[in-house]
Amino acid sequence: MERQQELPHEQITVAHSSQPYDNALKGLMGDHAAEIIPEFLPEATVVSERNSEIRQENLRADLVYLVYYENELQILNMELQTNSDSNMPVRMLRYHVGLHLDHKLPVISVILYLFETSVPTPPYQERSAGIESLTFHYHVIALWKLDARKYIEKRAVYMYTFLPAMKGANVALLKEAIDGMKQRYTKEQLARHLARFQTILRRSTMLSEADKQLVEEYMQYYDSLLDSDPYIQQKLTENEVRTLQQVVLDAVEGQFPLLVDQARESIVQVEKPEVLRLLVKQIYKAPDEQTARWLLETLAA
Repeated sequence: MERQQELPHEQITVAHSSQPYDNALKGLMGDHAAEIIPEFLPEATVVSERNSEIRQENLRADLVYLVYYENELQILNMELQTNSDSNMPVRMLRYHVGLHLDHKLPVISVILYLFETSVPTPPYQERSAGIESLTFHYHVIALWKLDARKYIEKRAVYMYTFLPAMKGANVALLKEAIDGMKQRYTKEQLARHLARFQTILRRSTMLSEADKQLVEEYMQYYDSLLDSDPYIQQKLTENEVRTLQQVVLDAVEGQFPLLVDQARESIVQVEKPEVLRLLVKQIYKAPDEQTARWLLETLAA
């Protein structure tokens, strides 16, 4: 009984430390799940999203989809992991069972590791008195083992957010990726994708700090991006303050979803366009949730 009490506490701690990456991945999958999932699980076809809490206390699946794979409908559960966790296979087993009970379909369990760390080796086995009583098969994807050049060569722009964490990533390749995203996305979309890209870049061990700085300098055009966006400019002529308030909310929702309620309460009092413009730019540049919270409390005061 004591062990069962410890596991949820550890789960909460791990989830908190991975929150920026969790948000980035969920935002990216919200835009490109149908393209990304076949890259990780070849020949899988996304039928629909099934992201929801498993109806058991302290269990929450990350990314859940109904997929068509190997000639049958199955549930795909993809869990994001940023650090080593010896309990991860057991946690995945709990999610696996919960999803199977909820959906009555086979479940494919995948752990996606963003940054280099020790990873478990499937399958997970339980043994009693030397006798195997349970075997749980799951998939492990380690980004640092994937080759960034492969996705540049095939122009898989939807995978470019992951590139800073992959082997082969360098300044020239990441600049090419940024240029590719500029060509594919609208300016508003590009701002969101580059923010996720930057989140991965800052923690990556594939580049030196000096090289990371060179890549970040190449990305320093958020100010002109927001000031020249035709959509924003058109809306400003209609109702400048209301539009800018919504832009702030969109920025917060994309970058730091947990702060949306605080942002909604804070910005309703702000009626100066110059303050709102500054706030949205700083939200996109904020390195973490704590900084974003401080910006909302300070600039919107």
